[in-house]
Amino acid sequence: MDNISALIGQAVTLSGESGYQNSYKPLGGGELNDTYVLDFAEDKKMLLRIARYADQKTLANEANALKLLDGKLVPRLVFFNEDSRVENRLWILESYLPGKTAERLNLAQFHSLGGLLATVHQVKSESTGLHLWQRFTEACRTFGDENKLLNHPDNRIQKLILDAKAYFESSQPIFDTVTPSLIHGDATLSNVLIDDTDVALIDWELSCFSDPMAEFSTIYYDDMEYNKGKWRVHITSDEREALFKGYEEAGGAIDHERLKLWMIFDKLGAMVFLYWRIHESGRSVTSEQLSQYQLDLENLLNSLEKSLITK
Repeated sequence: MDNISALIGQAVTLSGESGYQNSYKPLGGGELNDTYVLDFAEDKKMLLRIARYADQKTLANEANALKLLDGKLVPRLVFFNEDSRVENRLWILESYLPGKTAERLNLAQFHSLGGLLATVHQVKSESTGLHLWQRFTEACRTFGDENKLLNHPDNRIQKLILDAKAYFESSQPIFDTVTPSLIHGDATLSNVLIDDTDVALIDWELSCFSDPMAEFSTIYYDDMEYNKGKWRVHITSDEREALFKGYEEAGGAIDHERLKLWMIFDKLGAMVFLYWRIHESGRSVTSEQLSQYQLDLENLLNSLEKSLITK
C-alpha cells in the first residue's frame, strides 16, 4: 500500500465513516492542500482534503464555514477535528458535489455566482467595523511582520506598501461601520463548480468574516489576469455587470469605493506573496511556475503603481 493510500485509510478510520471501497482519485490541489475523491459503498463519494504542511491550519476555516452554511450550494461537512491528524497534518472529509470547473463562466453563470455570494454574505458577524491596514498585516504574516513589510527589501514593493498604508488609513472611516460577513475568500473560477447555469463553491480554506466587498477582489481584476486567469480573471464589463446584478437581485449591495480599496488590498497581498514565493519561501518551483510568478509580479507592480497614483 502506498503512502497516500495509507493516509486516506487512516483518515477514513478516524472519521468513523463506513463503506470505503479503498478506491480514490486525486483532484490535485493548490498551494495549501491535496484533494481526493473517495469511493464508498452504493456509489457514494466523499471529498478528502489534506494539508500539505504541518503548520498549515486553514482547513479549520473551511470546517467552520461549512458548518455555518450547512450544505447550501457548498459541500456538507462530514468530519473535522484539529486533534485528529494524519502525519501531523490537518484534514477534512466533506460531501462530494457533482459539477465541473470552467476556464470562463458565461454571463448567466456569473449572474448565478453573484446570487450565491449574496446568500453567503447573509451570514453576519456579531461585531461591527474592521481595520484595513491591520487586516493586511494579518493576511501577510506568513511573509513577514509589519516591520518587515514596511522595510521590504525590494524598493518598488516597499514604496507601494507605504503608499497603500497611507491610503488605507485615510480611508479607514468608511470601514468603521461595516458589519463583517462570512466570505469565501478565494472565489476564483477554479473554485466554482458549474452545472448549466447553476453554480456551487468549493475549497473554503481561506474563508473568514470580512467586508463582503473583499470577496470580489478574489474573483477578478479589472486590468489584468493573474496566473493565466486561474487565480484572478481579467473581467469584461458585461461579466462584471452580470455578477453585480445577480448579487443585488439576491439582496446584496455593491459599494464601489470599498471595492476599489479591496482591489488594491488583494493585489498588494498577491505582490508580497509572489516576492516571498520567488525569493524567500524555499519551496520548490518549476521553471514554468517561476516564469509565471515573475510575469505576474511585474504586472501587479505596474497595476498598483497606476492605482495608487490615480487613487
